[in-house]
Amino acid sequence: MKITMSRKQTGFTLIELAIVLVIIGVLIGSFIGTLGARIDTTRRAETAEELDRIKTALLGFAYSSGGPYLPCPCTANCATDGGLNPGREDRPGATCSAGTNVGYLPWGTLGLKPGDSWNTLYSYWVDPDFSDDGTGAGSVFDLADTGSGQVRTRSPDGTNTPLVAGNVVAVVFSHGKNTYGGLSVSGRPQPAIPAANVDEINNTDNNSEFVNRTPTGPGATTAGGEFDDIVLWITDYEIKARMIDAGMLALP
Repeated sequence: MKITMSRKQTGFTLIELAIVLVIIGVLIGSFIGTLGARIDTTRRAETAEELDRIKTALLGFAYSSGGPYLPCPCTANCATDGGLNPGREDRPGATCSAGTNVGYLPWGTLGLKPGDSWNTLYSYWVDPDFSDDGTGAGSVFDLADTGSGQVRTRSPDGTNTPLVAGNVVAVVFSHGKNTYGGLSVSGRPQPAIPAANVDEINNTDNNSEFVNRTPTGPGATTAGGEFDDIVLWITDYEIKARMIDAGMLALP
């Protein structure tokens, strides 16, 4: 008698394979989304820490300047490939070049790395009364000088209210992940700020008023539009207190 052995088919069906692939795709998508959010959070934290170091460096410059006074912004050759001495303050004499008091952080002068976690230069504004080195017609700042800068925020109802109404002597800010309105460390202009991003535009319009508020992502419908700038400022109270402690300013 001839015995015939049956062979049972094993393995996945096409439907089972499709289900497995869908599950894997969902897991990968979830992982990538979570990883992207973690990277963004880490970069913001690193940039915030760097801004604290920048503040220390600016105050250290004032200590060592002999004035005391703060550095001028960098307004030319600010990128890493910007000439023999990139990232230097623009100070042809006693004051900032042609009265300019807004530009990029003079990272070369301060001995800092050039850009934030998104490889964009930090923007920098300084009150001219606090950047005069005292060798010209003007004088270095003293206890009578007050800062002219302002930092504002926006409440949930859209109201633009002051955080620091006056008394700000210097502002440094990162253009954030979107890099709108900035300049890359290699000198490449970053994308222009969309018209709807009112608060980010306010930070780049070359005046002494700035905005710092809770970040809102792309497509935000909140008042002020999308916002991811990271802003740091120094008040005249802070710098005067530091200079008094250092013996560079004397109380009356």
